[in-house]
Amino acid sequence: MYKPNSKKRPTMESKKPTSNQIASFAEVVRHVHHEIVTTCEYCGRPMTRSDVNDYGSFCETCYMKEYYGL
Repeated sequence: MYKPNSKKRPTMESKKPTSNQIASFAEVVRHVHHEIVTTCEYCGRPMTRSDVNDYGSFCETCYMKEYYGL
């Protein structure tokens, strides 16, 4: 005979982030989107980690010129 599971499942509660979590989120955003890590190999424009993840070693403008001829 089937016996239903009597354990309570945890519920997803919306909790407000603590000040420590907010600070760490701001640090991640600053680290990924504002810190200069390299320059474009074509034009020398400074690039952030976000730019490098999106376009590799070229900035967005040089990437479009190189691969799409725009």
